[in-house]
Amino acid sequence: MRPFRALAFCAASLSVAWSSAALPKGGRFSVVTYNVAGLPEGISESHPATNLPLIGERLSQYDLALVQEDFAYGDSLRLKLKLPFQSPPFVRGARYDFGDGLSVFSRFRFGELVRTAWSSCHGLTSDYFDCLTPKGFSVTTLELADGALLDVYDVHLDAGYSEGDRSARSSQLEQLAAAVIAHSAERAVLVGGDFNLEPGELAKLERLEHATGLADACSALRCSDMKRIDRVLYRAASNLRLVPTSWRIAPGFVDAHGALLSDHEPVVVSFRWQRGTDASPR
Repeated sequence: MRPFRALAFCAASLSVAWSSAALPKGGRFSVVTYNVAGLPEGISESHPATNLPLIGERLSQYDLALVQEDFAYGDSLRLKLKLPFQSPPFVRGARYDFGDGLSVFSRFRFGELVRTAWSSCHGLTSDYFDCLTPKGFSVTTLELADGALLDVYDVHLDAGYSEGDRSARSSQLEQLAAAVIAHSAERAVLVGGDFNLEPGELAKLERLEHATGLADACSALRCSDMKRIDRVLYRAASNLRLVPTSWRIAPGFVDAHGALLSDHEPVVVSFRWQRGTDASPR
């Protein structure tokens, strides 16, 4: 498993030609996190061969999409996806696995996507088979506007209800916290993904928040489903304020018969952002 390495980001490689007079001081964006159930047909609990093009089309209405389980149908997911900046589909080649399943799509430019597998997992022939493919997290730096930079993490923790699964998730959250602390010190951060945390494990999420300064958008907005496993966390910085303004389940991710396109529902959080040295941490 490849260890986390620092993301070499060059702002000049992403920057848009803004004039100083037109440099935006703030704005709004929406982020959707969605586990698309992209395992091979017959293994997936959904119908990914049919549903992934529909999912891609619907993701296009959001500014930033963080996807999990983009395993076996990457080209199909991107077929109708209109967001201009996209991580490439996984190419399996001679590999036995399907990659980490993490994909990022955005209307904003972003830099290199660095992928890191979890150092520990649980379940090779049982317990949701998490060790069969290198699940983990990815990180990139997204440019909301010239110089307004946001570190974006996409995560997928182990599934399952056994003690081994819970222990793996504890280790994975510690690994994620260490990466955020090491790589994103004093930077604005957004983390989205499938955390797979049971209600009894929410103390682990609180430890992650305490260690990194992250806040859960659902909690901050007092949303109606605090126990949902798909989450968006955020942290502002001294030069980039982030304020969540709404949390919701994205409508319309159903087929012609009204059936869900995945075994998850997409979570959408809208943010207001503001640049400047007076931006508060949250």
